[in-house]
Parts: sequence; structure tokens; C-alpha cells
Amino acid sequence: MKKKLLQKIIAAAMVCILMVAAVAGCSKTETTPQGEQGGKETTGGKSDGKLVIAMLPKFKGENYFDACKVGAQEAADELGITLLYDGPPQDQATNQKQVDILEGWIAQKVDAIIVSPNDPTAIAPTLKKAQEAGIKVITFDADAQKDARDLFVNQITADAAGKGLLEAAARELKAKGYGADKKANIALVSGSGTDANQTAWEAAIEKYLATDEYNFMVIKNRETDVYYPGTDETKVNAECATLISRMGPGEDQIQAAIGLSSMATPALGAQYQSASQKPDANAITLTGLATPNALKTYIKDEENPMNVGMLWNCMDLGYLAVQVAYQLKNGDITTESTSINAGRLGTKEIVDRECVLGDALIFDKTNVDNFNY
Repeated sequence: MKKKLLQKIIAAAMVCILMVAAVAGCSKTETTPQGEQGGKETTGGKSDGKLVIAMLPKFKGENYFDACKVGAQEAADELGITLLYDGPPQDQATNQKQVDILEGWIAQKVDAIIVSPNDPTAIAPTLKKAQEAGIKVITFDADAQKDARDLFVNQITADAAGKGLLEAAARELKAKGYGADKKANIALVSGSGTDANQTAWEAAIEKYLATDEYNFMVIKNRETDVYYPGTDETKVNAECATLISRMGPGEDQIQAAIGLSSMATPALGAQYQSASQKPDANAITLTGLATPNALKTYIKDEENPMNVGMLWNCMDLGYLAVQVAYQLKNGDITTESTSINAGRLGTKEIVDRECVLGDALIFDKTNVDNFNY
């Protein structure tokens, strides 16, 4: 009897053990999908739970986008996310090179992509493909087609950029005797001709040139006086050298050259500095967009006619772009939001799916040393 009783007790115990194991197995199976739905355990193919945000500049290896990367990494560290950063080299800044990088990130299933497009139209199909894969798409620095991105982080409005550039040139030209009674011919050095931001700035410049405040400045011939060298450093320098050779006080010469890219503006200063026959610095002016560090040498050179530059805080632009991407992916903001609390930058407005960093920064020899980017 005792033997049979012991066998029954052992059998009952084994049943209990099997039931507990089964319940434990069921519990484990149920928790895995919950973790996946939360997006923290499998996000971007990572097992550490971090969001993965990828940033694609127009090109790498240039101080403008390098400064954006510094700010982007600051935001990533602050938010506890993984930042991927890649882009084509300067001399291969094409849409196809950007698409190749994007395709890799789409396959990797990153959480959000931040991109400065070289071609707003050509890149659109790839950005839409990313959206269809559940990836948030944010443009920064330059926009893409509106239906191919969720939000645009704009460094400055086109109107503010156009007016700021003209104001920088006008201030210098007036100091050199130009004005209502003495017209000044101006030339622009843009990018590739397909960059959405520079195209918008050109349009704003044209608008302001028609106003009483700036109509003493004239683009006489767009075919010859607006340059599109792209991003190849050799071509940018060559075209800026050609423009410098056309400058001087004569009616058939150029009195002001304005760079619309962070490569063009320092190239203007450098080509003036190296020119064997320099136009009279008292009769011309050079200005444009670039980082303070890129123009510092020319601005502080008393013999160089580049006395003023214009930009914005590039590190803040990268920081804001990552904040927007992170909060959009996390659901803290949506495409319908009207503002964002952007960390150390405070509250920024969002209007028609566009978040603007702020106003233009104009710097000269009195304050250029205050900036370290």
C-alpha cells in the first residue's frame, strides 16, 4: 500500500511540474510580441532597444555638414539613441549616391531618416519607399517633394535668406559709393541648379532686387551672371576664379559676387587672394553663405574685399533635426503638430509641416572670432 501511495504522490508531482513548465512556456511566448509592438527590442534591427536615426547630408568632408553632425550627435547622446551618419564625397554629390545609401538604411530598417537632398524630385521615390517601410522621413537644410517627407527642418526661410544675403552685399556696396545714382552689377554662385534651398533663395533675391531698397543692384544677364558649378571643388574654384576676373568698377564688370553655398563663398575669397591680377578691393565686394571659420581668414584680411558673411548655427540645425526625428518617431509630435519642445533650443513653431530654426546670422571682423564652427 505504501509503495502504491508513493507512486501516486510522485505521479501527481510530475503532473504539477509539467503544468508549471507549460505555463512558463506560454508566458514567454506571449511577452515576445508585446516587446516587438513596443518597438524597443527590435527597433532598427538592434537588440539594445535604442532608436536608430540615420542622417544623410548632401556630401561629407566639408565644415558646414561637419558642424551639423556635431549638433546631431549631441542630440543623439542626450536622447539615448543611435545616430548613423553617411553621405557621398564632395565630388560625387549626386542623387544616385544618396539613393544608394538610403537603400541600405531602408534594408536595415532604421527608425527615421534625416536627409538633405541633392535633387528634391529625383530622390522622392526612394523617400516614399522608406515611408512605406514605416520609416519616418525628415528633410533638413534642403527640402524634397512635400509628399515624400513627413517634416522639413528649415534653417531659415527663403525670404530671410534672400534678404540677408542682399543686405550683406548692399551694406558693403553703399560704403563703396554705390546706390541710387550708381548701379552695381551682381553675380551669384549657386550649387547644382537642382538644390531646393538655393533655388528658393535665388527666387527671393530676384524678388527683393525689384524693391526700392535693393534695386540699385542688378543681375544683368542670368545666363552669364548666375553660376552653377555643383559641388566638385575643382569646378567651384575654377568658376569663382573666372568670376573674380570679371569684377571691377566698369559698367560691363561685376561689382558684387554672392555665394549661395558653403563651398562657393570661401572659394570666392580664396580665388581673390590667389589672383595674379586682383580687381580693386575698393570697387567690389564678396559675400555669401558659409561657416564663420571658413571665411575668417578672408574677413580678417584687410586687402580682401570679403568683409561680411552670413549663415546660421549649423550645430543647432543638426540638433533640431534629430530632435524632430526622434519626437516624430516616438509620437511626441505628428505631422499636424504646430510646435515642438526642442531640448536646449526651446519651443520651435511648426507651420505647414515645416520647422524653422531661426533668423540669419551676419558676421564680420568684429564678431567672427566669437564662433567656432
